[in-house]
Amino acid sequence: MDDIEPRIRPLVDALNATELVRTFSSCEGHFAPNEQTLVDRNRAEVRFVPADGRTVEAVEQLMTYLLTTFKRRYGILPVHLTGYKLYTPLDDTSVEETFVLELRPFNRFDPPDRKRADTDHAIGQVVTLLQQKSAHASLD
Repeated sequence: MDDIEPRIRPLVDALNATELVRTFSSCEGHFAPNEQTLVDRNRAEVRFVPADGRTVEAVEQLMTYLLTTFKRRYGILPVHLTGYKLYTPLDDTSVEETFVLELRPFNRFDPPDRKRADTDHAIGQVVTLLQQKSAHASLD
């Protein structure tokens, strides 16, 4: 896991620390015009699956907590946090199911340095939510 980009690493580490998920892909986001490719990289994201012995329902509950608590505390400006399940066809008869947590700057016309700062701040906010959730869970 040495090739994790430094700005997304705190979120990757916090998600893995829940022991509910196993992350396998991440991107810190790339906002400058010279960092763009044919693929839209104007967002940060982490992809993951349930950890061994954990249920999809437990991961869905974690996602629900993160998305609803983030929106209630911070709104959708300047960064919109979304989560979804991605279905990727593997062959003619099977699909892979992956969870994605995505942080996307709300205003696509903001300058790259503003998008970077807002995204980095939002990553910290999500990490804090995960830490609070873990602390609360250990008290139960």
